Amino acid sequence: MSGLHFGLILPNYGALLDAEELAAVTVAAEEVGLDSAFVTDHVLVPAEHAPLYGTIAEALVTLGFLVGRTRRIQLGVSALVVPQRNPYVVVKQLASLDFLSGGRIVTAVAAGWMEGEFRSLGADFAHRGRATNDWIELAQAAFAHEAGPLDDAGALGLKDAWLAPATLRPGGPELWVAGVSQATLRRAARTGVWHPVALPPDDLGRMASDFRRLCPGGRVVMRLGVYFADSPKRVAVDERGRHALAGPPRWLAEQLVEYVEEGCDGFVVNLGHETPGLEERVRRFAAEVRPLVEASEHAL
Repeated sequence: MSGLHFGLILPNYGALLDAEELAAVTVAAEEVGLDSAFVTDHVLVPAEHAPLYGTIAEALVTLGFLVGRTRRIQLGVSALVVPQRNPYVVVKQLASLDFLSGGRIVTAVAAGWMEGEFRSLGADFAHRGRATNDWIELAQAAFAHEAGPLDDAGALGLKDAWLAPATLRPGGPELWVAGVSQATLRRAARTGVWHPVALPPDDLGRMASDFRRLCPGGRVVMRLGVYFADSPKRVAVDERGRHALAGPPRWLAEQLVEYVEEGCDGFVVNLGHETPGLEERVRRFAAEVRPLVEASEHAL
């Protein structure tokens, strides 16, 4: 069995958003043995971003919906913008989801990039990095506690606060840190998992080396657009114009293996939520791409 992690970006946003299709894709990911499935987080975006993120089911509510439709697969957010939310409520929500899912919650967290959304939500954009660091400290302290009083949580300290039920997963939901900055690497060293987005292999390799100098033994799980095409596209981009892969299954597998050689421990793939047929593509990826990547990993 491969040690690589394989996850899927779920279609909780976009013009094709449909509750039953969302559930069906998640169930398909579970049936084919993917390790995880992730929703995307935005809440109230400004008009300029509405074509892409204006139609979106709220991330943590969506996880609650999907917990009831699945049994094994890990469910998470890529990535939860914690500084635009109430930090204590997020801790409670994640702890509750962990309890209700049987310990299957994993979430990437990020400082965020959309200033207009922060403004709409009354959140502090200028100090979002510090707020993210403080939240990670709070969450790790809270998830380490048994059910009961939580009286100390670092910079965001709590007094006379009761947190129960306890999480089922020891230490609570697994926390990844998303982003591609040096500040992100320092933040990820605190949780042990870096979740870069859409980096080319060379850039991933350099930053993965930097990360592991900060966190020996840390894991790198890449979010990346991976699209089926009849022939390789040397220049491919995702919905936001970021680096992506597009080509036939064997070529896609070869490109993913290149990431593994550069230090990647797994992938969360976007297989194209904006076009019909995602469930079929999930099954095709699991049958035609993943086995080739795993076989090459064993040969390394």
